Amino acid sequence: MSKIPIISDSHFGARSDSKVFLDYFLETYETILFPYCNEHQVEHIIHLGDFFDRRKYINFHTLSEVKRRFIEPLRDMNIKVHCLVGNHDTYYKNTNRINSLAELLYGYDNFMIYDQPQPINLYGLNFGMVSWINEENSEEMMEFISNCSAEYLCGHFELNGFDVFRGVQFKEGFDPKHLSKFDRVFSGHFHCKQSKDNILYVGTQYQITFSDLYEEKGIHVLDTESRELEFIPNPIRKFFKIDYDDSTDGVLNIDFSVFKDCYVKIYVVNKEKPFTFDKFLDKLYSANPANVSVIEPETMEFDSEDKLDLEKGTLDIIYEAVDTMEHVQDVDALKTLLRELYMESLSQ
Repeated sequence: MSKIPIISDSHFGARSDSKVFLDYFLETYETILFPYCNEHQVEHIIHLGDFFDRRKYINFHTLSEVKRRFIEPLRDMNIKVHCLVGNHDTYYKNTNRINSLAELLYGYDNFMIYDQPQPINLYGLNFGMVSWINEENSEEMMEFISNCSAEYLCGHFELNGFDVFRGVQFKEGFDPKHLSKFDRVFSGHFHCKQSKDNILYVGTQYQITFSDLYEEKGIHVLDTESRELEFIPNPIRKFFKIDYDDSTDGVLNIDFSVFKDCYVKIYVVNKEKPFTFDKFLDKLYSANPANVSVIEPETMEFDSEDKLDLEKGTLDIIYEAVDTMEHVQDVDALKTLLRELYMESLSQ
């Protein structure tokens, strides 16, 4: 029985090459992926693009750690990684010809890099490998997809009708009906796990922003004999929301150690005992979180009948603001521009 893990959007170097996030990303692979590969004698992994986060340059510490803790362990396990070029892997936005994978992973023979469409066969199953579609290669990619007879299609697609972030639907790009002939389509690019008909966005293996707070993260594995898909959840979290209410017992008895190197947002529901609140913060900061935000209702200006939705993502709020604007001729175009700027800002 052969297993093929399918991962995507590793975004090594994300959050301005944060060491906290890099360690978190690599810990996910070291504690979940690598043991699974050893246990099931995995020989192939498919990566659906956006291997690195920065399109223009690389941080040498990030590169060194990724080689030492991800690339070289996979090489030592004799695992071949079939890696698509994603939009974050390309230097130019209109071509895949210059990409970080080809430049930085040269010499690692176990990494198969696909910057052009190509069919491959793994354990008797046929896969069509489609990298980032752009201005230069769109005609070639469409022709390949149209003529491809593989059962499975792997890509880094922007498809209509899928969520960029949870609840924020993408309304441009490629019509998914053109992919209906495939038994299964696996795609990277959008970070929340979601499926519709034969298409699965596998999402990221871990949390990257606060919008991932309630997202289910993990690794998908394709069984090549049963053709069933297994999902291995990732229990390691980086973002937490705490509803603080000192009118209830046990507010100081939670396990603060889980917040080490994590991002914590505290929503003050009820604060009747200032001393208890100070002690709560002392315990929290003693756990060495990466960042703590305290949100108190009295510091916010809203009507008593209004409700503040703290789970709402930044992009959700921006889009809602755009919807209220008058005299905007093309609302969708403005949202697209703001989304691109927001996605770029996450790397800064």
